[in-house]
Amino acid sequence: MTRYVALYCRISVDRSGRKEGVQAQERWGRAYAEKTWPGVPVRVFPDNDLSAAADDVVRPGYDALRAAIERGEIVHVWTVEQYRVERREIQWFEFAAIMDAAGIGELHTNRDGIVRVRDDVAGIKAVLGAGEVRRLKGRINDILADKAALGQPPGSHTFGYRHSKTEDGTKTYEQIPEQAAAIRQVAEWVLSGWSLANIAKQLQERGLRGAHGGKIGPNGVKNMVTVPTVAGHRVYRGQIVAKGNWEPILDEETWQACRLKLSQPRRVKRSDGKGTYEISERHQGNSTGRKYLLTGGLAVCGVCKHRLTGAPKKIGKRRVPYLSCHPNLGGRGCVGIILERTEEIVVDRLFDELDKDDFLNAIAADEHGSRREEITKQLAALDRQRAELAKLWATPGELTMTEWKEARSTFTKNEQRLRSEYAQLPPPVIDVDIQGAREAWPDMTLDEQRAFVRLFIERVTVHPATPGTFRTYDPERVKITWRSLRRTPADPADQ
Repeated sequence: MTRYVALYCRISVDRSGRKEGVQAQERWGRAYAEKTWPGVPVRVFPDNDLSAAADDVVRPGYDALRAAIERGEIVHVWTVEQYRVERREIQWFEFAAIMDAAGIGELHTNRDGIVRVRDDVAGIKAVLGAGEVRRLKGRINDILADKAALGQPPGSHTFGYRHSKTEDGTKTYEQIPEQAAAIRQVAEWVLSGWSLANIAKQLQERGLRGAHGGKIGPNGVKNMVTVPTVAGHRVYRGQIVAKGNWEPILDEETWQACRLKLSQPRRVKRSDGKGTYEISERHQGNSTGRKYLLTGGLAVCGVCKHRLTGAPKKIGKRRVPYLSCHPNLGGRGCVGIILERTEEIVVDRLFDELDKDDFLNAIAADEHGSRREEITKQLAALDRQRAELAKLWATPGELTMTEWKEARSTFTKNEQRLRSEYAQLPPPVIDVDIQGAREAWPDMTLDEQRAFVRLFIERVTVHPATPGTFRTYDPERVKITWRSLRRTPADPADQ
């Protein structure tokens, strides 16, 4: 086997323009090899834009170099300086042991001369280099923490924003109008009950792409309206640490409402009555079970007030969906009505009312608004307290481990309690694009349609048929109770 000289060429990201890239290093190494070991073959092991100080960085060239040394293929090793190979002390000693076991006792360099891998000097240099790396990381982290505390944005890209600078040269974000408008639209759809998958489909049809140019999926949609950045918050190491120096896309209440909406899975009672079943986002639009718009407690019997159930029923020669007060499910058999026609009546009346300004003004009265706002403020305060706790924990002598764990546990319990209470409150009525909702209605999933209807309708009551009208459909039997409404609608059939 012909053995060769190994040239290890590495550089981290060279933003300063020192021009010590791997190509320049290769030229220097080949010149050194030709002068020192004339006629010996040369092989280059490059690692471009890779750090030798990070534990989580994979360096293909370095790994290949170690493997070649262990196979006995290499007779000499050259690099610009010892730190190009390793800046970590333990890993340097491991590499030195591999070289020594292969009979390679020297590492040739341009800057450090000939490094004898088993000498104490090489080991001391490795320790000093690792110490400098730790100090450098500490200085960088201090700078990043300081910038975060001042509300300056991180270097990452976020959908809805582009990097910019203020008049005095401070880094900030500025909104990308089209993306910012999309985020506000997504928030409206989320709070109206649309599924993430359907929202993603709508954005894709508009030709929108993610912050890095990728396809927008359900997770991307969720991220759009839940990341603190869109509400103007600066996050550092997973915690909100300051108010950002950029204009928020979503106001605090809308952002918190979206977070709460998407963090609370829907729980439904099992059909066998044994406990509940959690309906998460992945279930929406994929259920094979029979479901109807007005079932699930929205439609009730006008006699016994029990909720009505939807099921196929044979009428004449065909089976049609039928809404009834079913005795087998707790009802008394008081009323029954054709379901699809009833759903059409309810939806038509809803959109008729939504076209009236006085209806929207009346229904927008939010009797739970003050409590919802209070919970939102308390959640925001918890985020700030977490940031303060993190600072205390990072300061030597301020908090013991026990104190930190107890405080963190208390924060978590309080947050769960507040989120649970918020989830039990009726959702706020938001500004709705009525024409857009009307056009999108056929493409909505059933869960989305049900959530939209429940924004405005508290209850649909079906009364018994008038004697002599059993063979005809009577829309006057269907009465609607509007949510938070304190007036009599124009339609006499609604109340």
